[in-house]
Parts: sequence; C-alpha cells; structure tokens
Amino acid sequence: MLKLFLILVFFGFLLSESNQPLCIVDKNTRDINRNNFINPEIIESENFIVHFTISETECQLINGECISLQSNYGYAQSIIDHAESALIKYLEQGWENIPPDCDESITDINSVEHCINFGGNSKYDIYISNEGSGMVVPENPYPFAPYLGGYTSYMKISTLSNSYQALPPWNYHVVAHELHHSIQLRYGYSVSGEPGNYMHNGWFFEQTATYMQNVIYPNSSHLQTMLSNCDVVTPLTYPEYGIDYPAEIYPYRSALWQKFLVESLEDSSIVRYFWEDYGTEYASGNSVSLFPIYNDAIEYVTNNSKSLSDAYVDYATWRYFTGERSIPNNFFSQSSNYCSGSTLSDFENTFTLSTNKGASLFIELPSENMDLMVSIDYLNDIQLSHIKINQENILDIVSLSPNNNSYDFNLNAEYNNVLIATSNYNDIHSSEVEFTISINDLDILGDINQDSILNVQDIVLMINIILVNDYNLIADVNEDGYVNILDVVVMINILVGGLP
Repeated sequence: MLKLFLILVFFGFLLSESNQPLCIVDKNTRDINRNNFINPEIIESENFIVHFTISETECQLINGECISLQSNYGYAQSIIDHAESALIKYLEQGWENIPPDCDESITDINSVEHCINFGGNSKYDIYISNEGSGMVVPENPYPFAPYLGGYTSYMKISTLSNSYQALPPWNYHVVAHELHHSIQLRYGYSVSGEPGNYMHNGWFFEQTATYMQNVIYPNSSHLQTMLSNCDVVTPLTYPEYGIDYPAEIYPYRSALWQKFLVESLEDSSIVRYFWEDYGTEYASGNSVSLFPIYNDAIEYVTNNSKSLSDAYVDYATWRYFTGERSIPNNFFSQSSNYCSGSTLSDFENTFTLSTNKGASLFIELPSENMDLMVSIDYLNDIQLSHIKINQENILDIVSLSPNNNSYDFNLNAEYNNVLIATSNYNDIHSSEVEFTISINDLDILGDINQDSILNVQDIVLMINIILVNDYNLIADVNEDGYVNILDVVVMINILVGGLP
C-alpha cells in the first residue's frame, strides 16, 4: 500500500465557528491513519462499512488527551443510512462513483494490497473517531480512465462524544460534505498547481463540497448561517476578496459563488462540469488553474452568451442586494437572511482592486446632482456598474463604458447611487489596479455629447432625454434639478445669442 508523504484532510464542520477547522496535514507533523479498534464493531451496507467501537475503555490520543472513542449502533446506522442516501443522489446527478479502496481478487493475505488492510473489503470505509467533525483522507492512486489522477480514500466522522443515538439534523450536512470530497478524489487529488503549495486548489474542493451539501439537504441552514454572520470573513463582508481566497475558512463560505452560478445560469450540472474538466486537466500532469475551467463551463452552459467576466459582474450585483438591501424575488433566493454586502462611503478616493478572480468593491455615492469621473490606467482589468434606486425601490443598473482613460457618468439627487467595481477575467496572472473617483467640474452645461461645442446635436440629445423622462446633469442647463422644455428654450437662446 502506497503511503503518501502528504495527506490532505478535508474537515466537515459544525454550526459553531469554533468547530470549523480547515487543514492540510503533513505526514511528518501529524499522522492520520485508519483506526484499529481493540473492540471493533462494524455496520455494513451496499456501498459502505462503518467502523466503530461501543467499548467504554477505548480512547484516542488527541493533543495529549485520551478522548473516548465510544459510540453506539444507532449512531453508526444513521451515518451509513445518510451516506447511502447521499451517494444515490450524487450518482443520479451524473457524478462519478467513489473508487473501491482495494482489489478483492487478491487472495494472498500477506500482500499489502489485500483487502484486510483496507477495512476488510472494497466497500468505502467510514470510521467513527475524534480527529475532527469530519474528514476524508486520500490513500492510494486510482489511475483509471478518464480521470487518471484519481485517488481512493476513507472517511472519519466524529463520535460527537457519544451524545446521540442518531446523527442529529444539524449535522446531516457533514456526511454529504465529506462524501462529496470522496467523489471529488475520483477526479483528481488537490495537490496541484504551485509546487510546495499543497492546497493550491483546496479552496475549490471545499467550496463545491459546501455547496453540494445543500443539494443533498435542501433545508440545511449551514451555509445560510455562515453567510448571515457579519462579524467574520465572507464573500459579503469582504467582497474585495477573490473567489479563491484561502484563509479564515473562507473556502466554505465562498460556496456562495457556486450557489450564484447555479441559480443565475439555471443549470445545476455546472458544478459537475467543473470537476469533469478538472479531472481531465489533472490527469494531464500539468498544473491546474480553475479559472479557465470556470470560463469554459460558463460559456458552455450559456451557449457562449456569457463569460467568466460577465459572471463576475452579475455575482457582484447579487452580493450587493443581500440583507437589508435584498429585493424579494430577485437575486439570491435566501438573500434577506444573509449579511448585507459591505460598502465603502469615501467615494472621492483612490481605490485598489485585485483583478482576474472576481473581487469587487461597493462604493456608495451621493444622492446629489453631479458629474463624476473614474480614472484608471488599465481599462480592460475592471468593469464598472452604476446602480440607481429611486424612492419606489425601482432598480436601474447601468454598465458604464469608458471614454479614453476614464468613465464619466452623472448622479441624480432622486436616486440612491452605488458604483460597483468588479475585476475582469483576462486569462493572465492576477494583479492589482488603482482607480480614482472625482467630481468632474470641467463639463460645459448643455454639451451633452461632450464634444466641447454647443450646437443643434446637443438640443436633439436633450429632447431624447426629456422623452424618456431621464435626468442628465449636463442637460440641466438652467440647473433647476429637471431636464424639460425650459432647458431646450435656454439652449436655443444660447445658440442664437439670446443669453451669454
């Protein structure tokens, strides 16, 4: 049996923040192995074996303390029932099956490949133990086409201090989450990408497993609970982080990205498409970047009508309308239960935005009549959207277009105004760009097409603004807060010399 120098441990997690570790375990610093119970018990089903003990005397050394391993039959049976139910749902949705962990045709009991070293047979092994709420431990390569980088694994689920006779409802998601890790490993191992960075794509593993637990248990409140907490790092409290931010268990909370993709693109298979492409790339032996995979899948499910950059913009808008800003029947289905997306209020400033990975900034703008200018050196790296909301809560989202090296747009006192800056995806390394927002005082009143000349073309544009009942600061030449026929009269007088 091949012993991996590195073991990746995926932890499931309880509702409590303190019980949600996220680890990569180096074999040199922490040894994770199959449990060898002194008084073993097993429960077996079609696809799984649960290993546990009911002994009061068996314990496991955790951080220098011997923690009881005692469990019970009801709890073990509940775990295996949930595992079977979850596996059926995964397979019905087209996911790969978990690999067998040994070859039952090997009859030499002295062989290290004999199933006696892998739980007794080729069924998937689940150990009730105490290393964490839940984990999956990659074990041996499973190089079978089309996913030649696949791995076998086994699972560990917490004893929960032997306090339950069945898996409690608030912990159902742990089985679904860990089982998805077992399936993920059929496609490829997470040790890929940057040499020495053994969790280069680990955020992807956690992100998709956390989303899929809600597919298996639609009533699970786990993700919702994490996203409703405004005191921790989430895609809502820190929208300026990319979707691959690796720290502070953000990878679990960033399952919001997966939820957005499924709900906005209306194709639940897109998560599986990511993994199928990941498995194909991983099998090639090359470093795997998830972002081209995301882009290809989004283009595929939308018949090339949307790209990853488009998805970034929409994801930013959806994240803004959460919590107290949520709009019924719009954007995230549970948006009112989430924390409100964090905003910045000092709009006359220089801002820094990480590019290429879905980072966004929500910048509050004044409810005043004024003309603003956004200056940036790298126009292709970010996208800007102007959100206008009137007193009736009617929403207008305007995608801004650049003019030379700046974006010019108008604010109206009748609207709440927000500028959303979002990174583009351009298939290059991520970088940071700076942009500034300033009040543009250089515009000539009436010069609507901004060609520095007042003429009949500006009057035509002014009439069009009046016809659609819109407002434009430059068109408001009498500065009364409205664009109407009075402004046309003033403009005509200016052109014929009636006014200075």
